[in-house]
Amino acid sequence: MRQWMLVATTAGLLSACGQAEPTPSAPTEATPAATVAAEAEAISSPTDLEGFVHAADEDLFGYYFPTRSVQIGDWRLDHIHIGGAMEFSAWERGERTETYAPVMLEFSDVTSPVSTNELGQEYHERSLRVLPTAYRLGEGDFRFVGRHPDIGDVRIDGMIDLAQLKAERDTGGRSQAEAAPLLKTSAQIGPEAFRNLSFTWFGGD
Repeated sequence: MRQWMLVATTAGLLSACGQAEPTPSAPTEATPAATVAAEAEAISSPTDLEGFVHAADEDLFGYYFPTRSVQIGDWRLDHIHIGGAMEFSAWERGERTETYAPVMLEFSDVTSPVSTNELGQEYHERSLRVLPTAYRLGEGDFRFVGRHPDIGDVRIDGMIDLAQLKAERDTGGRSQAEAAPLLKTSAQIGPEAFRNLSFTWFGGD
């Protein structure tokens, strides 16, 4: 994986607390690795990332679930969401809200009550989203900078295996037990730095 190193920008803050609607969850099968805490390591020599750039001809839509537990205090990373072409276009021409972005991270407060949605999937009632202050996606590159007052600065730098993503989309995706990681990153999330994080893809219900 090509390594890019980032620093958090001081650009605008966009965030959302609470759970308006439960977002799609991964299939109920879980790999053993899902319970293993990600190893924290320092990330050195970061470089700046500014602006919002994506490759318009790449379809990255879906939910990217970590294969290991990534938790900052009471906040556990549930998934990274990447939207579709319309969401990217609206965001990049300045049509933005404080609750949604075409690239964002969703965390759950593991101490909050658990409810069940209409699909029978359990979710924590309190969640938050980290929206971007900058991102760059294209030719497999995945770079994200954001911030939330409850999490702190977030920087993610990685690569998406586009061939694998296309193959999984063409076949309708696989269960979590069978899925192989297709997004691999390093990350700085609040006070914690992580290397060798990986994420499987889910296209939604």
